[in-house]
Amino acid sequence: MQSLKSLALGICILCAAGGIIQIFWPDNSYKPVINTVLVLYIITSALQMRGWDQWSLPHLDLADLPEYSDPAEYDAYVDELAQGASVQALQSLLNEQGIDAELTMEGNTCRVCLQDEADRSLAEEILQENSGTLPYEITSGGDTP
Repeated sequence: MQSLKSLALGICILCAAGGIIQIFWPDNSYKPVINTVLVLYIITSALQMRGWDQWSLPHLDLADLPEYSDPAEYDAYVDELAQGASVQALQSLLNEQGIDAELTMEGNTCRVCLQDEADRSLAEEILQENSGTLPYEITSGGDTP
């Protein structure tokens, strides 16, 4: 019974999505084509639906990795990617506020080199609000080696 309920819910959701697409589709010679495509989409999607028990995100089990792989290397790589994305996001935030700064990662610390010392207080405020747990150090143009 649960499978039948989930199939009915899925068809209702797909029909609603198709109806929304039809509302915004302009009236032209392609309207019958889009109607046919939407009906075929709903039918094929309904045929592929499964019960709620089988709907889940994939799970990465590190215990199933081959013996030669090291989970610590993977964790270090993920941390490096996260730090890089954080530095890029902070760089964008500072640039959007008109602050000319160069951000680099040195070890686990984000070094923020300001071109103009007058921007220090605004940069400090932005970094405090948006850096999360990423440690940072602010220097001005003449302070860098």
